[in-house]
Amino acid sequence: MYRVMLFLLVVAIALGVSLGTGYASAPVRETVVEHLRLSRIDGPSASADGHVTRQGTVLVLEADAIPAKKLRFVQANTKSPRFHVPDYARVAVGREGQLTAGPGDIVLGRGTRLVVLDLEVDAHQVRLLAHTLEPVRLPDGKVVYGCTEFVFDPAARIDPWLSIASEI
Repeated sequence: MYRVMLFLLVVAIALGVSLGTGYASAPVRETVVEHLRLSRIDGPSASADGHVTRQGTVLVLEADAIPAKKLRFVQANTKSPRFHVPDYARVAVGREGQLTAGPGDIVLGRGTRLVVLDLEVDAHQVRLLAHTLEPVRLPDGKVVYGCTEFVFDPAARIDPWLSIASEI
């Protein structure tokens, strides 16, 4: 947890210096990429949709009742590849730690393990597109993977919401 807090402090300081440009400085982007390795998911068949094929950093959800959208794939026709639909439940964390959550199909509980599929950093926000590492069981017995977009103010603390379980 100390490493996450230190990392966010470095990001916040560097972002504060680069506010005039509208973009995070190159060292900030490098630091973020260095600490949060991206994962890759695969969707070649209905039975394997969402399986993590390249695991990066694993995060643990430290909050309860966080929304997620069901992972979905589309295919233009039978000969085209399947593509992940970028449909995420948005969870925004403001400067003072206030949480604003958008609608979701499922609710993720504390302790849910997530991987980062994409990461964007600019002067105004740190944006993590996360995917559950394991499928989540729905009330009807079906299992699905969940997708959540975490948007943090650069000055907000991440540790009340996410912690690093492992780094690859």
